[in-house]
Amino acid sequence: MKPEIITALDYSDIKPVKEIVRRIGSAVSWYKVGLELFVSHGQEALEFLKSENKNIFLDLKFHDIPNTVAGAMHSSLKYGVDMVNVHAQGGVEMMKTAADSMREECARRGVKAPLVIAVTLLTSLDEKYLEKYNIGFSSSADYVLHLAKTVQEAGLDGVVSSARETGIIKTALGADFITVTPGIRPLDSSADDQKRVVTPADAKKLGTDYIVVGRPITKAEDPYLAAVRISEEMR
Repeated sequence: MKPEIITALDYSDIKPVKEIVRRIGSAVSWYKVGLELFVSHGQEALEFLKSENKNIFLDLKFHDIPNTVAGAMHSSLKYGVDMVNVHAQGGVEMMKTAADSMREECARRGVKAPLVIAVTLLTSLDEKYLEKYNIGFSSSADYVLHLAKTVQEAGLDGVVSSARETGIIKTALGADFITVTPGIRPLDSSADDQKRVVTPADAKKLGTDYIVVGRPITKAEDPYLAAVRISEEMR
């Protein structure tokens, strides 16, 4: 069923990671490991998730010169990640080198290549950011679509973007171009530090492929039930 839930593991300690994944159980099969957890307990966290037969989105947003990013992508393969991302603002050459080298390395090793996607505009940013830094687009949606086009040009599988941009991305770039959507909040949750947010039901209507949900699940009294309810919102 689309969209699939990716639960964000925003922790700096491994103990609550193991506890929350086990409490959520079968309600979620995808987990996001970002900078905080990776820097503190990356290898142990990723190996644990694989031992629980979970899919991993390694959310490190690589952004460097092409060869350095390609090397980092290769290194991520040791963990069996299923999705990995770069920053679209790193440019077409960087993204293409990263994606091509990853697929070539996977073919050489005889393993399935993870999805390679790119971050467009962080959900904590909006039109004020575009104006302050003189980025030549009148709206965040226009800028996100511009970046998404460069991502497709580079041969990546899709993008991370707000669900508010999902419709225009799918229309312009095709239904098979993957969208991963952070900033998702159920109707009874606060927006926290995200400025461009939508509900799970909105995300489904807009056609996104994956939704990233953190605190509404991980901070819930019953994380399993919270995840189930989000799934029910999208039916």
